[in-house]
Amino acid sequence: MYQYIQILVVIGIMLVFTQCNTKEQPSKQQATSAVSAQQSQGSGPQIPSIPKEIMIKLYQECDYTDYIFFDLPFSMSQDEQGSIRANLNYISIQPLGQIPPNCKAMGRQFFHINGEIVHEANVYYSDNCKFYVFVDGETPLYANMMSDEGITFFDSMIKQAMDAQRASGQ
Repeated sequence: MYQYIQILVVIGIMLVFTQCNTKEQPSKQQATSAVSAQQSQGSGPQIPSIPKEIMIKLYQECDYTDYIFFDLPFSMSQDEQGSIRANLNYISIQPLGQIPPNCKAMGRQFFHINGEIVHEANVYYSDNCKFYVFVDGETPLYANMMSDEGITFFDSMIKQAMDAQRASGQ
């Protein structure tokens, strides 16, 4: 089982490297995701987009990121600058607004600078729920849509995890 997790992490890192130089472009899929999310939003408070200054600081200084998945049988860490920067590109500049009431986080991502967790984000990835919510404890601070690159990454990662789980007979 540990071997499968190692293989998944290596494959995930390789996927991140293949998308290191991608630029975020608005697309029909992203627009459709935004409309779907807006249509299913509740009446909760508006959550602002993550400030550009925070994203720049993370892009320049983040040296480690962890993913802890709530229902998947693995976690993931990245410590190479190219992978971390590609991962930051999975966060769209498009704000979410409100968290739809039918959406559930699949995991939490932790952003580290010099050994200290400086930001945490809940990752939402399911039908009509593809976005990040930066939190302080459980209090939402910022919310942004997931980019097309992020959707592709999570599609691939989850498929590989399921394939590995089936191959191991679980």
